[in-house]
Amino acid sequence: MSGIIRLLYCTNVKGNLSVVNSLDDTTSGIITQGGKLNGTTKATFSSAPVSTPDAGTISYIDNFSITTSKGTLVTSNVAIYDTANGFFSEIARIDQNTSEGDFMGARGTLFINGYTTDGGATFQAKIEGEICSTSNR
Repeated sequence: MSGIIRLLYCTNVKGNLSVVNSLDDTTSGIITQGGKLNGTTKATFSSAPVSTPDAGTISYIDNFSITTSKGTLVTSNVAIYDTANGFFSEIARIDQNTSEGDFMGARGTLFINGYTTDGGATFQAKIEGEICSTSNR
């Protein structure tokens, strides 16, 4: 029996995310204090917001990218947003097929949790999780 064993090198990441809502189904932002995640972000909403059984809370899906000096990390996000209180939370699954540079082939999940104080024009959040790849970059 032959096979290839590939080791995955995993890194915990954490940073601060500041986002501006472009009001055209996209947002743009910046990650700071995030080490390998430091860079610019773009989210493109791929679905209309969906109501939930909890009044004032919606869910949505977006495609998210983080562009750094070492490459682009691409994720597919599922989110919930409490419009009444301004809080949101996203599960960001890394897309190993479309991430580039040092993030090519990466796997893992990021969690984005934050809030808005201006009705959704801007958002502040924490982004954290684990990125795994076959090389120790």
